[in-house]
Amino acid sequence: MSKRLLFTLLLTGCELLGGRTRHPPVDDDSDGNPLDSDVVDTDTGFVGPCSPEMALVDDSFCVDRWEAHTEEFDGSAWVPSSPFATIGPREVRAVSSAGATPQGYISADEAAVACEAAGKRLCSSVEWLASCRSPDGRTYPYGNIYDPNACNDTYEGGHPVLDFFSPETDVWDTAHLNDPGINQQPNTLTLTGQKAGCVSDAGVYDLHGNVHEWVEDADGTFRGGFYADGVMNGAGCTYVTTAHSSNYHDYSTGFRCCSDPQ
Repeated sequence: MSKRLLFTLLLTGCELLGGRTRHPPVDDDSDGNPLDSDVVDTDTGFVGPCSPEMALVDDSFCVDRWEAHTEEFDGSAWVPSSPFATIGPREVRAVSSAGATPQGYISADEAAVACEAAGKRLCSSVEWLASCRSPDGRTYPYGNIYDPNACNDTYEGGHPVLDFFSPETDVWDTAHLNDPGINQQPNTLTLTGQKAGCVSDAGVYDLHGNVHEWVEDADGTFRGGFYADGVMNGAGCTYVTTAHSSNYHDYSTGFRCCSDPQ
């Protein structure tokens, strides 16, 4: 049985609740009860080494199944935050769920803080690559042969920045590249998990395309490509950009979080 078929069968036997998957309880100590170290979600009944919105990879770390969007603290509670706004002085935390617009316009430094506020951390390059390439070292999350329909990496237009500001040509500066309107154009971002074929062996979505994903690197590194470019700096999972500092952000930069298993 192929790994993809096995994963499909497992997913079919799980109950989806609000974009989260309910898995059977884990009992590795054979006493009929969940392990003390397992995460127990009282709302969904989920039991496992990772929280419900995360996947376990290589039995060594947990990774968000979906690219992050954010919530901001308004002084008394966490409230929804625009995925089209820069972070600036706002206090935000990372949220991972299916069917959300992923956060763009965020720097690596800001993404790290958002992950920390969610009780997680920014993924390392090693973790990110393991999540995307799976144990068999595939080029794309879904396999080794490119499928133009699997992930959101084929923008239908000239360039999203030039399309938005046309006919203006001098647009390659911080203000223009962070305009909230860029990612609100048609055929730019897709909702997290909307591209059902863009999934890794572990059940992690959108690792290629949609938004670039920052990883933990003091010099600044993002991976995976985005909706208008999935090939310039490497194919699929191998796509990597190191040209910007960790405080850089534009319309294309997003993230997801990792954590240690419980």
